[in-house]
Amino acid sequence: MASLNKILVPTDLSESGPRVLAEAQLFASTFSATIDLMYVWTPPALAAPESVLTGVGVTEQPLLEWLRASASDMLSKFESDARSAGIPIRQSFCDLGDPATAIVERAANGGYDLLVLGTHGRTGLSHVLIGSVAEKVVRRAPCPVLTVRAQEPAERAAH
Repeated sequence: MASLNKILVPTDLSESGPRVLAEAQLFASTFSATIDLMYVWTPPALAAPESVLTGVGVTEQPLLEWLRASASDMLSKFESDARSAGIPIRQSFCDLGDPATAIVERAANGGYDLLVLGTHGRTGLSHVLIGSVAEKVVRRAPCPVLTVRAQEPAERAAH
């Protein structure tokens, strides 16, 4: 039987994140595995990377530096909420880049045994235009991937 020691949970910090973490926790507790959390942020396409934020009462700050700090703060809050809910996170990573590529690279370089990530279940035009990070990860991941729907089918039908 294969061993399961390290689980990576990439998150988009959406409201489905706690549900995805709960699924990862089931595997972690069953196999005595650790959980690492990952958030990948991408700067806005229309903003120049060398842009500087400034304003009344604001110290000048490069846009990418501000975005990195904001992403890190959001991940820290998400991690703190997860810990408060009893999910032991070993460590977390806040990476810059294309989400699917960054997730696959971290999974390969970190020696993870399982990826657990959410999927929004987009179809049709929205899937074509936005794409699916989960689908790209499943196709390229170096380890098994468990995808968790953002909402239960009954919840989606109600919306």
